[in-house]
Amino acid sequence: MLNHSIWENFFKHPLEQQYPSFEFFSDSEVRRSFSFEPKTSCLRTFETGGAQLIVPGATGPLTFHSALLNPSAFSKLFFKEEPLSFPDVPFRRTDSAGKAWTKNNEIEQACRRIILESGNPTEFRATFEESNRTFLFAKSGNEPQEGNEHFASFTAQLTVQKGDLSRKFSIQRGRTDSDSLMADLEEPLITKEYIERALQQPWPAPRGRVSALWSQSSVAKLLLHFLQEIEFASRNSQSFQALESRFPKLSFQVIDNWKPCKRIDVEGQPRRETLLIDGSAELCPFNEQMPGFSRRISAREFPITAPWEPALFGSERDSDLLSKLGNGIFIRNIEILGFQPHTGMVSFQISEATLVHQGVEGEFIESVTVETPLTELLLSFKLFSDSSRPHPLTWSRPGQKLFVEVSTPEALSPFIDFPGSVPSSHYW
Repeated sequence: MLNHSIWENFFKHPLEQQYPSFEFFSDSEVRRSFSFEPKTSCLRTFETGGAQLIVPGATGPLTFHSALLNPSAFSKLFFKEEPLSFPDVPFRRTDSAGKAWTKNNEIEQACRRIILESGNPTEFRATFEESNRTFLFAKSGNEPQEGNEHFASFTAQLTVQKGDLSRKFSIQRGRTDSDSLMADLEEPLITKEYIERALQQPWPAPRGRVSALWSQSSVAKLLLHFLQEIEFASRNSQSFQALESRFPKLSFQVIDNWKPCKRIDVEGQPRRETLLIDGSAELCPFNEQMPGFSRRISAREFPITAPWEPALFGSERDSDLLSKLGNGIFIRNIEILGFQPHTGMVSFQISEATLVHQGVEGEFIESVTVETPLTELLLSFKLFSDSSRPHPLTWSRPGQKLFVEVSTPEALSPFIDFPGSVPSSHYW
């Protein structure tokens, strides 16, 4: 972690230079990337860091950036002189240089289990990424604050062929701590039965009003875009009032910063458990005024408002949603094609879905594309599973892509308009 004690003399210098105030941010990150293929593997380690100083100028704020994390060099660069003596050690590393990294054996075992269960895929590649990042925030008149941010993600892509049919499969897992992710990789990640059914010729998709069960990953992707819609509308009062006027009474809550750890955001604000969405209450603005949600990808970027670990909790839950579904569709995976936060319209492809007959999952159906108001889709969620799973997703803004761990259950929509190619009476 960056050590604020060696920067204390530097923090005195902007005020000595007759700047009435200052804001300082620095970070240090160690990132590892481990790639695996059946006959080769590769481990890469990257270390990055930097600092940003903002002071008032005659015509507006002056912003300085540097990759130097040495306070003496940093002071000479911006103030043309060295005001005071500094310790020789510039900062304490995020990760020990001599510490052995041993996760590769466990990752390789998980990959070989996937290969075995999938029946020798024609193509296979997996990537494990781990980031340990620490940061230091200081502002005139306040005590310096040290924080940290971690994430780990695993992605496997494989192609399986059966006769003339071939299909690409993707497995994604991610957490804000690598130990939990390693435990996730010990669980079954794909089954032979699932692959065999997916490799059959897909049936035509039904058309009309049907019941639908949404997988945990599908709910996670939709939820993150809904948070983007709220954040966009919260930037000005007129947009927020327009969103409030059409905001439905949802059947779920969303809580962030729910993990019991003492952590801060990149502006030194405590990350406390926060109710972002309460389906039965008024909508809460999600902007820079909400403490604990200031994030940034590096010292060269400026802070933005973004979630950390949002978790969705349904008002009504059940342990077996397939039986509650009865006849309908199980939507296993969706791919977001486009989203307009100012209108709330979302378009996505249902890339994996199966027919369900009397609570039993059956044949895969062809892919379809859906375009709909996101709030209307979320309003259709009435019942949720009593178990959730975390999903590694990305909060994207120009120049910044932030890791977000989104925990969601399955969700049941009693009726939705499904844009298939055959009448639903074709199946039920």
